[in-house]
Amino acid sequence: RCRGACAAAAAVGVGGAGVRVWRSDGPPLASGGGQELAPDLSAACSVAQEMRAAVLAELQLPSSAGVARNKLAARLLSAAAKPAGELKGGLAAVADASAAAFLRSRRLLTIPGLQQKRGRALAEALSHLARHAEARQAGGGTGGGAGGVDGGSPGFGPCSTSSLTLGDALSVGRAALARLVGEAEAAELL
Repeated sequence: RCRGACAAAAAVGVGGAGVRVWRSDGPPLASGGGQELAPDLSAACSVAQEMRAAVLAELQLPSSAGVARNKLAARLLSAAAKPAGELKGGLAAVADASAAAFLRSRRLLTIPGLQQKRGRALAEALSHLARHAEARQAGGGTGGGAGGVDGGSPGFGPCSTSSLTLGDALSVGRAALARLVGEAEAAELL
């Protein structure tokens, strides 16, 4: 069965079977083109497409799937592929070379484990950090507070807590992140 799926995926090519491939070098969640998926990821896309077709035929229910090397990326891709998601295509994948960029681009409050109190607290702390850094710079100070990697401002400006991304959280550096959420939480995020 897997050999047949691999052959089907190779014959169809990236994006040819309704697969949307997230690219870091172009529009996010663009259709096909760009980076090639590894053969095993292409095969997984074919299997996922077959499963989606079977669910639709048997239960008359639409479904979505995400294909990636790690569970978190696949889960987030599946959410993006839902009818109400940003992709709306039903099946999304990310090439190995773009997986880290994809994860960094996700809104902080959509990451499993950060959707409730824990995520809101982190987002509020990051937002406060950005406002503090902006005020410090406006006042002419370069200060060595809990800023980004260089001790200055974080890698993002003041923004609403709902628009902060995982990349924003990681841009402040391990030491600042540990001061904001504690060592154990920072280690888990990094």
